[in-house]
Amino acid sequence: MELLKAKATRNRVSEAIYIGLNALLPIAVFALVELFDPPYLAVGLVLLSKWRIFALRPRYWWVSIKANMVDVLVGLSVVGLLYLSTDQFALKLLITLGYAAWLLMLKPRSNAQGVMLQAGVAQFASLVVLFHFYRLPEFVVLLGCWAIGYIAARHVVSNYEEPHIELMSALWGLVLAQLGWLAWRWTVAYHLGPLPIMVPQIALIMLVVGFCAARMYHANKHDRMTPPMLRGTAIFGAVLLAVILIFSPWDATV
Repeated sequence: MELLKAKATRNRVSEAIYIGLNALLPIAVFALVELFDPPYLAVGLVLLSKWRIFALRPRYWWVSIKANMVDVLVGLSVVGLLYLSTDQFALKLLITLGYAAWLLMLKPRSNAQGVMLQAGVAQFASLVVLFHFYRLPEFVVLLGCWAIGYIAARHVVSNYEEPHIELMSALWGLVLAQLGWLAWRWTVAYHLGPLPIMVPQIALIMLVVGFCAARMYHANKHDRMTPPMLRGTAIFGAVLLAVILIFSPWDATV
């Protein structure tokens, strides 16, 4: 009995330390972005926060790296968003709180809906940041789009018993890279009032398409791919895409 109590106490202490470190990470990232320009130290801290990947045996490193890439993608996107927010302190505070919510509430979720939401957040945020640096070479943007799509898709597909995880993830990355090739030449973006961050159209389009694809994939895996469900998802996605495309400021580019 004493052994069980001691083990429970250690678990509570470990959990408290884990929560405390996750709560401190957004604050530290915020501080490093504020103090250093460019924010290389903030990027280093995000990467360093994944040190536990290399606490495993070397043969598990690659598997662990791929499993943690969505979290890394969100962390790097947060650094980019904070850097792009320039002197907007309120916006930076909101982004920091959002990162804390990701680490403490969304990231620990492991059900299907939680995993899809994690992938959606990672893909959307990283595309927003990537297309703000529009002066990057075309190859870098396309490679970035492919990597973002691959990581997001793999995060979703790996939650199921799927024998073709790598192929499906690579194909989704290819779809995103193809649209990235078009968006690199003509990036339509939406202003968020007076805020310095704009939302590129490709991020919204891929959010809608990704949601519909993930929903149909989930239904197919659970034998719920009925005609009404398929029609409803297709109509929902088509309507949202139509709204995005019709009300786009086609004369504005970034």
